[in-house]
Amino acid sequence: MRKIITLFVFFISFLMNSQISSLAELASGDIQLFNPIYEIDKNIYGYFMVVKLDNVSEAEQKFEYIFLDKNLNKVANGEFIDANYKKYAFQFITPEKIGNKIILSKIYYKSQQQFFGNNSDYKFVANRTLDLSTNKMSKPFYFENDSVIEGERVAKKLDKRIKKNIFIQYPLAIDDGYLLFKQSKLLKNSFQTKKIATLEAYNIDNSKKWQYNYNPKEEIVNTRIEFLNEETIVLWAKNFRTKSQVLHLINPKTGEADFKYEIENKKSDYNHFYKVRKLKNRTVIVGMTSKYRSSGFDFKKATGFFKIELDNKGNETFKKYFKWEEAGSLLSIKKNGKLKEDGYRLLAKQFFIFEDGSTAFLTEKFKDTQYYVVVALAPKTTDFLMLNFNKEFTLNNVEKIEKDKSYYSSSDYLYSQRIKEGNGVVFFYRDYKKDEATKKKNWVLGIVTVIDGKMNHEQIPMSSEEHFITPYIAKEGYILLRELNKDSDHDEIRLEKLNY
Repeated sequence: MRKIITLFVFFISFLMNSQISSLAELASGDIQLFNPIYEIDKNIYGYFMVVKLDNVSEAEQKFEYIFLDKNLNKVANGEFIDANYKKYAFQFITPEKIGNKIILSKIYYKSQQQFFGNNSDYKFVANRTLDLSTNKMSKPFYFENDSVIEGERVAKKLDKRIKKNIFIQYPLAIDDGYLLFKQSKLLKNSFQTKKIATLEAYNIDNSKKWQYNYNPKEEIVNTRIEFLNEETIVLWAKNFRTKSQVLHLINPKTGEADFKYEIENKKSDYNHFYKVRKLKNRTVIVGMTSKYRSSGFDFKKATGFFKIELDNKGNETFKKYFKWEEAGSLLSIKKNGKLKEDGYRLLAKQFFIFEDGSTAFLTEKFKDTQYYVVVALAPKTTDFLMLNFNKEFTLNNVEKIEKDKSYYSSSDYLYSQRIKEGNGVVFFYRDYKKDEATKKKNWVLGIVTVIDGKMNHEQIPMSSEEHFITPYIAKEGYILLRELNKDSDHDEIRLEKLNY
């Protein structure tokens, strides 16, 4: 039977069992960035903050950086000066850890063209590295087509030079260096990218380590990194002409492919929306399916779930598709993917792959905009449903996590984290609860843990008339809360222990 998880609402005293840091004491200025720093295994290493101090001149801006360890102890801080380009806005990209260094990237763009994403001709990236052992920030450097150049870009005739660049290039950290990921500008009046053929790896000193050619015929191919750890890079590549989608499993030390696996092509029965995870002796791919169309996966026409397992040579050792009609009494759902009780569809939010071979699919009930003759009803989301499968990919149970209905929002899901050495997971979501006395809605943070197949659920108030709290991922067993108060001198960040 479907299980409905009992909701326990904990009105927690935030001062108990907390590690607290005052933002006013950490830095003074306009916070440009506050982000967690991850190890390559996705465990939290610490937090990185960048604060804008002032304008040195029309062409230069001064910033302060602060690095906190995972217990919120200040480990490093200092100042640096970056170029300021007229008519260009900027945004710092999530910093990444490479050994004992942090690589910090900053994307510049013409502000009126940010809306168009990659279609902007006027977009470029600058980078720096921070050595945590010496607390020294490097000089800026950037990539221009096939060259690594130290220093700032010259402002004179910048537009003309940037427009000629084929790629937007930025680094992704691997164990002892970084991948140079090339993001192509779009072809004019098209959503197709220009031709990219290679994935390149560099050492931390910016010397090239290897180059992998995933597109030898230099056709139009779209790519992304699906999975990355110390042993494997999983690169997804889709050929726009053939519609072939191939997973390239690459050794990050040598740049050689361990194997390639084609997940779909023009002759496939299904489109796939999925997650990949590399375990010790196998690669696991799980996700949702819809009937094949050249345009790709369509959640409105989802037919169910699937699971594929590959050995270390790329051979299929397990492949199974689960259709909605197989749910039986565990889930009352039509063949077209609509729930019988209320007509909602299941929107996939996260796929969990556990070490013991079991899987869980976190979905959110979603109803798209409904159009009538004189009115349109807004899109809305409501409860989460967790569908739990055993290692043979048989549906064991469906668990319901109740929450209030949300309008104009595609999802209330925030993020998740693996715990208990891969045998458990915790995920976080937002919810807006109506106060019975005032009838006002305040937002609360929902926390759901799944450990050895058992689920626990709690909620924490996040807003009041005096403060607003934003949650961040933290070390295992904790959550980081950033509290913003009416009086900014009392803004703070703190770690709160979770109840599991």
